[in-house]
Amino acid sequence: MRLRRLSLALLLLAGTAQAGDKEDIQQLLQTRQYAPALERADKVLAKNPKDPQIRFMRGLALTELGRSDEAIKSFVSLSEDYPQLPEPYNNLAVLYAQQNQYEKARTALQMAIQTNPSYATAQENLGDLYARLASQAYDKALQLDGNKGSAQTKLKLVNELFTRNAVPARPAAAPVKVVPTPVAVAAAQVKPVATPKPSPTPAPTPAPTPAPTPKPSPSPTPAPTPAPAPKVDARQQDVVAAVQRWAQAWERQNVGGYLDSYARDYAPAGQNHAAWAKERRERVSAPKSIEVKLSDIRVDFSDDKTAKVRLRQSYRSDRLTSTTGKTLILEKTGGDWLIREERSGR
Repeated sequence: MRLRRLSLALLLLAGTAQAGDKEDIQQLLQTRQYAPALERADKVLAKNPKDPQIRFMRGLALTELGRSDEAIKSFVSLSEDYPQLPEPYNNLAVLYAQQNQYEKARTALQMAIQTNPSYATAQENLGDLYARLASQAYDKALQLDGNKGSAQTKLKLVNELFTRNAVPARPAAAPVKVVPTPVAVAAAQVKPVATPKPSPTPAPTPAPTPAPTPKPSPSPTPAPTPAPAPKVDARQQDVVAAVQRWAQAWERQNVGGYLDSYARDYAPAGQNHAAWAKERRERVSAPKSIEVKLSDIRVDFSDDKTAKVRLRQSYRSDRLTSTTGKTLILEKTGGDWLIREERSGR
């Protein structure tokens, strides 16, 4: 699957590189000279390795050159250093979707929207992603039971949606409406009149048949009043976003972000906070790679500042693979939801 919209401009932050360098790299990208743009970006970053705009344009050049894995690493690093920017998350989602990593794409788009709820590009990409996932689910239903007429109809509708939403290379010409000329309209309204033949004896005129009494038309059934849309619980969204950031930091082996997801005095039974943090730092950073997927997330509130989150966690690394239920107790501290308690089971 390919999401249609890649963020091409990074706003909000001013970098440390010279304006001339940025303009030159941007010009190279616009003229599709991606290899020279990448080379120029690398030279600038050798002097200013933290510049967000140059790093962003470098990620774009890698993307266009087809070096997707390197582009993903570039945008992941940028989003970790500047989590308030939505554009890197959106571009990560596009790259993940190209690799059929739809769950990662969904998480990245949700992070982009959480960072900037009015970010239309990410909103549209998220809609496309959900539609594609629906298409796959209907297709799977048909494979399991070919007689599912409703699934076949829905699959057809979703496929037609993607056909209608395909972006043309050039704007399509507006359709031309053919308006009939007055002469053509007049000709269409003229009815031929037959010449009557003379009859020697006129037939008697039959008695007129009474016209049937018209039946009254039934009154139209009033349309049902649509049910009001369910209200979105902003607190639940905040809690779920905090849990997703925790899992994302864990997956990226971002130890600092992972530990920051917990309360400052968090300590499981039998350990103090410092000993626990030292142990987790080693376990998170040791594997060559980590994959964390969360599903079936449910949130309940004890009060305004305490939330219980029950979920299913799938963990995989080069050392261990496991799937388990988990319960997290989060407390709101300042403006952040932090993990106060963590236990296996739901």
